[in-house]
Amino acid sequence: MEPDDAGSRDPESLSLRLKGVLQEIHHEQWPHLPNPAGCKKRASVSLVIRIRPAFTQEAVFDKDRCSSSTQTFQACLENFFSQSWVQHGDPEVLLIKRAARAGDRWTSHIALPGGKMEPDDADDRATSVRETMEETGLELNTEHCLYIGNLPERVIKVMWGETPLMVLCPFVYLVMRLDLPPLALQPSEIHSTHWVPLRALLSPSLRRTVRSDVTERFNRHNVPVLSMLIRAIAGQMMFGAVKLKPTESLYCSSLPGYIPESNTPDSLSGTISHMFSSAFLADDDPDEQPLLLWGLTLGIIADVLQLIDAKAASKLWAWPTFTPWDIRLSVWLLTYRFRSQKLRELITRGEKLNDVQTGGMDSTTFTTSPTQRGKTTEAGAAALQLLDGYFEPLRRAVIVALVLRLAVGGSFAAYLLRRHRTSRL
Repeated sequence: MEPDDAGSRDPESLSLRLKGVLQEIHHEQWPHLPNPAGCKKRASVSLVIRIRPAFTQEAVFDKDRCSSSTQTFQACLENFFSQSWVQHGDPEVLLIKRAARAGDRWTSHIALPGGKMEPDDADDRATSVRETMEETGLELNTEHCLYIGNLPERVIKVMWGETPLMVLCPFVYLVMRLDLPPLALQPSEIHSTHWVPLRALLSPSLRRTVRSDVTERFNRHNVPVLSMLIRAIAGQMMFGAVKLKPTESLYCSSLPGYIPESNTPDSLSGTISHMFSSAFLADDDPDEQPLLLWGLTLGIIADVLQLIDAKAASKLWAWPTFTPWDIRLSVWLLTYRFRSQKLRELITRGEKLNDVQTGGMDSTTFTTSPTQRGKTTEAGAAALQLLDGYFEPLRRAVIVALVLRLAVGGSFAAYLLRRHRTSRL
């Protein structure tokens, strides 16, 4: 049974398909990725999945049949997905919005719970468990939580993909009960948490574009004048994104500014400023802004989504580019060959993935046979594979666009100068 858009939007089909995907992730453990030379930092994140039932009162955790501490992985998975409320439920993933912090590279971003490895952590997975508990209060080492496996580890780089920043290790967990205590958010780390349906992440109607400041990629020493010059010349970078539609959100009420202070102006100048802002400026309240998933976290989640529905997940991707039309055109032209080659490679991996979904996956239980396992590993970490080597032709395209811009501007200035001299003569 080949996945399609209709199947992706059907909660029952999606829930059953998720069972086979979790089984695949469990059996295809990705190898440990050592740190590159000169890069010592490691971090881990938790991709936590749960099933939201159609009726909450039906979601009862069967401790005797679904306890991860007394049952084998396969028995636990089979027993959990055999329940009617699970089969007709809606799979969701836990996302966080990071707190706004000065100097934080990922300030206010949508992310997965997690953080950097500490000396006391036994391994990368222990880091994901500890960080998730510290940030959200969600305990993953319990009988109602089933550890699924890991996703491809990846080297996170800065400065256009040249300098390694850290190794990021994603781990997948399944929470098998809904009646958990409320999450306890860490104010210094978390602004809010959001449970988002996988159906929403796969929906084409929620595709968006997000813009990001490029100055930090060029301006290592954070010189304000240089930042303004770079922003004026190169504009902003554009990335593919997904607008989130959470079913449940929790906000950290102890954050400064969560309850707005009185904005009544106490002077004439304050009154004028308040009137001008209200009339002409947009509301910059972060809680009023849409929640957009993009970048690194979108790439990690896409690794799972492409196993569920490769066709829908492939549309999540958008090659990074720039806002000025001339740079965007140059990028499109000079990276065309590179992008075509990468897409051909992705199609080849996608055909192998479809072999698993159509040939090795049972259309009733959505589970795969052992003979088919292993093929999905070639389709993992698609975002990493598509981006690998992309920033080099992107850099050349930006340089070409700026040189052409300078040449055209210089030619136009020379033309105006000749006209001026002619008119004077």
